[in-house]
Formats: sequence, C-alpha cells, structure tokens
Amino acid sequence: MTGPATRRGSGTDRPSAALKQLSALTFDLQTDQPRLDLGPQGKRILKELIAAANAGLWVSVVILAATLVDVCMHESGHFDGISFAGGNGGDGSAGDIEDEVFGLSYLTASERHQLDSLRAHRNALVHYEGPVAGVSGSADDEAALATTAEQALLAILPVLENLERWG
Repeated sequence: MTGPATRRGSGTDRPSAALKQLSALTFDLQTDQPRLDLGPQGKRILKELIAAANAGLWVSVVILAATLVDVCMHESGHFDGISFAGGNGGDGSAGDIEDEVFGLSYLTASERHQLDSLRAHRNALVHYEGPVAGVSGSADDEAALATTAEQALLAILPVLENLERWG
C-alpha cells in the first residue's frame, strides 16, 4: 500500500482531491464552534470517515459516506435552517417522503445522481448479491475500491457544504 488516501497509480503520495476538500470543511470539528452544523452522531461518523480515508479503508469510506448522508438528512436542525425535529419519523411525523426530498432539493441532478450511485455502491457492499468491483478477488480490486471511495467523498461534499455555518 503506497499510503493512505493517496492517488494510487499516479506515482504520488498526495492526498486525494476529495479528501483535501473534506479536510478543509472539517478542520475545526474539535472546537466549540465547528464550521459544519452537524449533530453528535454526524460528527462521530464524519470523524470516522476521515480516519478511514486516511487509513485507506475504502469499503469503510463508502459505507460511512452513505451513512453520513442519511444522518445529515435526519438529524434535526439542518438544511436551510429548517428543523426536521418531529419530521421524518419523530413523534408527530407522518413519515412523508416529501420531507426527505425537500432536504436534498437544492442539489443538482448530477449531484443527486452521485448520491444515488453512492447508495448503490454501499448496498452492493453491504447486501451480498454477487461479486462487486473492488471485492471480487481480482488484481485491480484496490484501485477499483480507491476510485469508488474517492467518488463517495466527492458525492457527499455538496451535502456537507450546505451545512456550513457562516458568520
């Protein structure tokens, strides 16, 4: 293994572009006023996602990235100041899909497609239905997983950027 979260096959040990962007968004997670408006579960998953990316644990990166999107959608107090407390499964919630759709309505079609691909990759890894690129036992598994993990990090960036606090 050349090094964690590097661009394998490029001959360098530079951190990936997606990990650099993610690190820039999350550099202050340990402070009292982090830039990202995440709840305790989201913060923990994000910290573990970054650790997994730095360690080159590509399957974990994909699973944690998809999980983080779900947590961001359901933790209260997110997305344009709207509180989803009581929505999406809370005590007074009807469980309407509209709540979830509204939460990602600011994303472009391409960004939504990236999240759909992320979910599909995650599901393929977690719910065995046959060989999956990256864990099929072939010689290029490491490169395939690294590419999928990079795509996973890029897919979650628009969601996290929407959680930035300004001011």
